[in-house]
Amino acid sequence: MVKKMGEPDIAALAKKEIFQKIADGDWYQYGHEPKLQAIVKHSAQVVQHINDVAKTDQAEALKQLHAFLPHLGKDVEIYFPITGIEYPGSLYVGDHSFINSGLQFLSAAKVTIGQYCFIGPNCRFFTPNHHPTNKQLRRDGWQYDLPITIGDDCWFGGDVIFLPGVTVGNNVVIGAGSVVTKDLPDNVIAAGNPARIIRHVDAED
Repeated sequence: MVKKMGEPDIAALAKKEIFQKIADGDWYQYGHEPKLQAIVKHSAQVVQHINDVAKTDQAEALKQLHAFLPHLGKDVEIYFPITGIEYPGSLYVGDHSFINSGLQFLSAAKVTIGQYCFIGPNCRFFTPNHHPTNKQLRRDGWQYDLPITIGDDCWFGGDVIFLPGVTVGNNVVIGAGSVVTKDLPDNVIAAGNPARIIRHVDAED
């Protein structure tokens, strides 16, 4: 479930290292974090290069992608082109999962996808968040990240968007074009904006 954030305690945050802030879901200013900027810019270049390789050699592109993403499980396949993966170390994909083209991860926080998942084209995972009512915090670039967790045996249609902090259970089907703003339990079919449960399914089906 997405947690609600108060305003940043700047004095306390100044004592924390940036990656600990991210892990703890604390506020930080991306524009003041050269380490993060370097990761994101380098990752964009690598993804663009791999997409170019895929135009003539899919096998080599997939090999380079596995080298770029250290936490891909066994037999994971991802189709090209990839839209973007900001933080390669934050993406965890379980064994035997498939992700179609157009994948996008804006994700300093951890994104976990389980085993035997089928992710449709142009799905997007967003872990950053900004203050909904304090425009000055937005102007000053404050943000925080919350992890996204996907269970096993899930199937998502094309253009599904996952917002910060959501957890999706095992054996969940989500209709194309849905926006997942809240947690979804095991064994359900959901769709819509925001995504709502349409029906429950038998876990053994």
